[in-house]
Amino acid sequence: MRIHLFYKGNVMKKFLLVALLALPQIALAAGSITILSPKEGATLPSGSGVKLEYNVTLSPDGNHVHVYVDNQDPIVDRNAHGCPCSIDLPQLSSGNHVIAVKEATVSHVLTGVESSVKFSVK
Repeated sequence: MRIHLFYKGNVMKKFLLVALLALPQIALAAGSITILSPKEGATLPSGSGVKLEYNVTLSPDGNHVHVYVDNQDPIVDRNAHGCPCSIDLPQLSSGNHVIAVKEATVSHVLTGVESSVKFSVK
């Protein structure tokens, strides 16, 4: 049995072209967060301040982001418009740490768009 995707009139070709052109809009609507610094697996010297740098593209439901250090309550509730964004984090003790940036709605409900990085301080 043969399946012909492109038949007289090129209807299927037009449909595929429209679908492919819509992909960037679908990806944009999904939202994204990219942590630029610190890098995954980095070792930072103790006593040095940790600067968090990240980019955010809010999803349609997103309004701002929450920044978490080591799964604690969010220490920053930040407007994510006009990124790249950066904030200074409080002094971190020696050891392993995790920073997570999570998108939230205007009601502070997390949308599921998030990014995290693991690093250590020595």
